[in-house]
Amino acid sequence: MARIYFINGFMDAGKTTFIKELLCQDYFQISGKTLLIECEEGDEEYASDFLEAHNVKKVSIENEEDFNPEYLAEIEKEYKPKRVIIEYNGMWDRKNLEFPWYWEDLVEISIFDATTFDMYSRNMKSLVAEQVRNSLMAILNRCDSVLDKIGSYRRSLKAVNSYLNVVFYDKDGEMSGRLDEDLPYDVNEDELTITDDTYATFYIDIMENVDRYVGKQVNLQGMVIKKSEDVTTSCILGRFAMTCCAEDLSMFGFVCSCPGADELELDDWVKYSGIVDKDYIEKYDLWYPVIYVKEMEHCSPPENNLVEVV
Repeated sequence: MARIYFINGFMDAGKTTFIKELLCQDYFQISGKTLLIECEEGDEEYASDFLEAHNVKKVSIENEEDFNPEYLAEIEKEYKPKRVIIEYNGMWDRKNLEFPWYWEDLVEISIFDATTFDMYSRNMKSLVAEQVRNSLMAILNRCDSVLDKIGSYRRSLKAVNSYLNVVFYDKDGEMSGRLDEDLPYDVNEDELTITDDTYATFYIDIMENVDRYVGKQVNLQGMVIKKSEDVTTSCILGRFAMTCCAEDLSMFGFVCSCPGADELELDDWVKYSGIVDKDYIEKYDLWYPVIYVKEMEHCSPPENNLVEVV
């Protein structure tokens, strides 16, 4: 079965350039045919001699309704490719998209123009979210003029898909290393008080950089999201974040070890203080934070119980 590369993004984000550069890489060479399915035509084009040189057969799909499992399976059967690259139309629906049932080896990559990302994320938030929800990587091109904003762009993408690898390129196509973000609190302090405005940033950063928080005291407010049936001193306390719409919420919760957890009820709101440690999930090869609660008291829900990703 062919490996499928699904490249998504809005018009002029740089999808075609990315695919052409990918086809030229030594590590991407194969001894077989590549089927390229193009769902929109931008300013950058595929020259016929380029496609021939890389053993690529291109098929265009102009109508969204034609992008369906039956037609995809039909053209794959016709060309018998070793792999398939899809340049998808970012304005088409990704949420309910269906592929042929046997397309299991699917790699999704989303590409954005950093100079227009703010516009799309404000006006088409649900489309942006669906582009990255199942992606392995998100690429933000042309970051030079918005360096002060890409930290917030990165957080908004990670809020939808915490496993997403986000990389940045400048206008010349050179990759920038991961940028140090200006956090809305002093991470060097031994005690951190996390407010409604800083909760989402704190959650996303600690999930990626748990070691720099281990040993610190954190003061938070959250609700009881889940309780363990077997352990009376363990529960998940957290908040919900709206990532694209009111119907699409992400849980930003922490595993907490706290005496008296068995007396808490689901949806109770508490203020709590504790020391950050970490634990390991072998199945996912993942270290995650655990908060050992020292003090906890019931409190009223905040005026807005959803946190904002900024």
